Amino acid sequence: MNEPLPNHYLPQRSELIDSLRGFALMGICLVHFMEYFELYWINQDPTFLHNLIFFLFAGKAYAIFALMFGLSFFIIMDNQAKKGVNFSYRFAWRLLILLAIGYIHTLYYLGDILSVLGVIGLSLLFVQGLSNRWLVIIALLCLLQLPFYYHFFAALNNLPGANDNPAFFSLFGNVYAAIEKASFTELMLLNSSAGLYAKWIFFVESGRGLQLIGLFLLGLVLGRIGFFIRADKFDRHRIKALGIALLAAILLYALDKYLTQLPDTIFQEKGMAKWYLQQAIGSYLSTAVMASLVLLFVQFYLWQRSGKLLNLLAPCGRISLSIYLIQSLVGVPLFYPYGLGWYKTIGQTNSLLVGIAFYTLLIMLAHWWVKRFHYGPVEWLWRSVTYMTTKVPFRRTTTQPTNN
Repeated sequence: MNEPLPNHYLPQRSELIDSLRGFALMGICLVHFMEYFELYWINQDPTFLHNLIFFLFAGKAYAIFALMFGLSFFIIMDNQAKKGVNFSYRFAWRLLILLAIGYIHTLYYLGDILSVLGVIGLSLLFVQGLSNRWLVIIALLCLLQLPFYYHFFAALNNLPGANDNPAFFSLFGNVYAAIEKASFTELMLLNSSAGLYAKWIFFVESGRGLQLIGLFLLGLVLGRIGFFIRADKFDRHRIKALGIALLAAILLYALDKYLTQLPDTIFQEKGMAKWYLQQAIGSYLSTAVMASLVLLFVQFYLWQRSGKLLNLLAPCGRISLSIYLIQSLVGVPLFYPYGLGWYKTIGQTNSLLVGIAFYTLLIMLAHWWVKRFHYGPVEWLWRSVTYMTTKVPFRRTTTQPTNN
């Protein structure tokens, strides 16, 4: 780690990228509130609003976040390369810090994604030297979710253990049952052990880990070609891609509904073959919806009137790490048994309304904050520890621009 320290270097920002990241955070916030910060699964209530928000954002908002993670990797590495700096070791250290932040957050809220990004994000360091063609090939292989097809055929042929329920079914059942009785201290102990184990098993068995790697790589490629920085140069390609993504989402939605209504015995009298096939199709559908959301967002952003409205999300995207952590810092005590216990009483409609109101407050807070500070508090801490200095600028002077 011998590169020069940019004591007063303030990176240039793209308002489109920040706005898209703010949009993803909005989706995460709404899902968190409607999911009662994980406790919805104790007593499910699949209302129309629940199904709508989950169709639009559950898994998709995190996917956009993952795409932006790959894009940010490119921006950071490219900026440093232009100064003649090999930032790979520093980036690995940066991920280790993110993992530490995520682990602390996991103790408080099991649904944390930061620790996952900190671990899986290391994959970017091993492929950064590959050409765009190879990155796209590897990304597509990840997004194809090939292990599901192995499990599908293994279940059909009744191989040993192939028709057992995935381990995360029972693991999360036990964790949620324990959360209902847990004090704050007991919750932290639970999340540090059984909860943490269940989460990582879920990311492996559900295919989410592979999906994240694929999206990281696609984000890296989009950064290389300037898809967001020079968005106006991709108008025709973006419209074509949007049409393909929307068509794919419609067809996959129809296929997913068709598979759902089929009897569980369609492939075998008793077993998991149908479930694995549904998981593969569901993953494709989630990716298609995510791609549609990203492309629609960029399209609307580039239109002047709607772009001004969407740009209101940019400050949240600028301090995305802090905004993400604030959601659970406030939300968990509202819904969990050791706090107000809203998960039992609030209902889906009221929870959505609270989520909308809360994110509106976060937007207002972010606008106030970025006018006065260069970074969010956690972003400043992350950057300071990355460079192992406290000389990273934090508070703005009255003459400094917002540097968007």
